[in-house]
Amino acid sequence: MKIVVLRTWIALLAATASLPVTAQQVPRRKAVVRSTKPNYEVRGQLTNAPAGTRVYITDFVAGKHVPLDSALTDADGRFRVRGAVAGPVLRNLRVHGREQAAGLALTPGSHLQVRGDATQLWRTGEVTGSKEVVALSAMNREHARILKRVDELAQQRQATTDTVALRKIEQEWSASFAAMTAASKRVASTSSYVAPFVAASFLSGGNGDIAFVDSATTRYARQWPTSPYTKQLLRYQVMRRATVVGQVAPAIQLPTPESQLLALSSLRGKYVLVDFWASWCKPCREENASLVRLYRQYQPKGFEVYGVSVDSKKDAWTTAIQQDKLPWSQVWDVPSETSVASTVYDIYQYPTSFLLDPQGRIIAKDLRGAALAQKLAELLP
Repeated sequence: MKIVVLRTWIALLAATASLPVTAQQVPRRKAVVRSTKPNYEVRGQLTNAPAGTRVYITDFVAGKHVPLDSALTDADGRFRVRGAVAGPVLRNLRVHGREQAAGLALTPGSHLQVRGDATQLWRTGEVTGSKEVVALSAMNREHARILKRVDELAQQRQATTDTVALRKIEQEWSASFAAMTAASKRVASTSSYVAPFVAASFLSGGNGDIAFVDSATTRYARQWPTSPYTKQLLRYQVMRRATVVGQVAPAIQLPTPESQLLALSSLRGKYVLVDFWASWCKPCREENASLVRLYRQYQPKGFEVYGVSVDSKKDAWTTAIQQDKLPWSQVWDVPSETSVASTVYDIYQYPTSFLLDPQGRIIAKDLRGAALAQKLAELLP
């Protein structure tokens, strides 16, 4: 099984859910243009929010909540936040000291109502006041319910080695993410300014439906051309098209463990497997043993591997290289807003690999184990 890295599940998963899912950051967006006169209002009542609890309207930028407007709760947990937006936007309602947040769909003139538990806003927050925010709120609560079960399945998977039990866990795991995708599609299919946000956040990654996203992006470009989420989807589309079979692999030049820059192009003239992996990725580590055997067999015939680690810590990366006895070229792609994995190769799941011909063209993607062995046998008999 691949480890899926969900792109936001970016604005919500990384921002709001305390679950073991790694998220990459979205490109930084420009600050919201705000008028001086309030043009929206969010009222609500929260449980577990004593008098004086600060409630914020936030934007989620570069992995952090940025407060825009705020208010204090009264003795009954009631609050009223007023602010201004220049046009349709997606924001979050967040309680001070809590990571979880409730998604808000705001436009000039919005009057929204919120109810929920201040300690679990993403899972319990029910927002009303417009058809857009009702759809977003319902989808978020469904996602939260499913992800709670996914978290339980992850713990069960770590606690058992029984093959029958593991097979059942994997089946429910896949069904759970399919249900999340279906919930996202229902909102992404609507003619609403929320649709591009949902497609960009929940459908554009490895757990999404690329054909659906491409079709939807074309529609959004006509209907919501100025939406930052439409623009984000168009960037993703460009990246995907640059890494299809037949294209020359995009350039990579990253530091080795010795801090020397090594370009992918330096391996031209050989068949090269560009392998995106990480020390924390169990399927990656399991695959390394097979890849070491294939490397020893085919390297003398013209096969090379260009390993690209997405570890956040150098020590973890170099230790894994030593433990797995990896003999091929290795470079380090530190997770960031400008990383090669997220902004050039559009990668959301690990391991991910690209097999290149001697001219640097992509001839296959994600070949592992027996499939890679068969392909190499054909190319380098």
